[in-house]
Amino acid sequence: MADIRVIERPAPATAVATVYCFPHAGGAAGEYARWAEHTPGLRLAAVQPPGRSHDLGARAYTSMPELVREIVAQVRFTPPFALFGHSLGGLVAFEVARALEARRLRPVRLFVSSCPPPPLPGRPQPMHLLDDPGLHAEIVRRWGPLPAVISSDKDLLAAALACYRADLQVLETYEHVPGPKLRCPVTVVAGTAEPESGAWVTGWPEHTEGAFASCLRPGGHFHTREDLDGLGGLLGDTVRRDLLRAARGTTG
Repeated sequence: MADIRVIERPAPATAVATVYCFPHAGGAAGEYARWAEHTPGLRLAAVQPPGRSHDLGARAYTSMPELVREIVAQVRFTPPFALFGHSLGGLVAFEVARALEARRLRPVRLFVSSCPPPPLPGRPQPMHLLDDPGLHAEIVRRWGPLPAVISSDKDLLAAALACYRADLQVLETYEHVPGPKLRCPVTVVAGTAEPESGAWVTGWPEHTEGAFASCLRPGGHFHTREDLDGLGGLLGDTVRRDLLRAARGTTG
């Protein structure tokens, strides 16, 4: 069993809840480390599966059921908490929320960023089946170049592509199993320059019985790397309102 790392910054005295963050395909917990100074009312905990960052080269999970099972088994989710996931991480966060609610551990909110709602449409040529040169080229085409320190080193590049391949296999072999809707509220966030953002916003409400909200932010797929004060404000303000409503026994 490969270890799931939880990387977090010291919680500020003003923190009212923890947000557990899940990375995009090929991403690592460091993506969220710089958010801490922009979310003063929250404690950030980045959930990092194996096969990336300091564990680059370790065996990565290749199926959603296995990944979610290990996250739920290994990560201690301390209430009150919210979940945030970007792209593939949004789908992982959704399935983790379902698994936790089945154990009567409900997030105060699920934030899904730049992620299509299940069930996902099929793809004519899954990326995870491409050879390394083809996979590298497709990653660059879709999401931009890898860091020079990785792309210029043969061994680092091979390890990074293995991580991407495993994550993309999780995504491209994912099969949505219908079940009870979430009871926690859901917020969908997407970039205004993402062509599918409208469909994502309209598709997610059917997966929760709780409140639903959406927010379109300036930028493309990685809008999460821009205007961190704005994103941190969205997370903090939303979670604080959720906690206040819970204390009053109201919803919405």
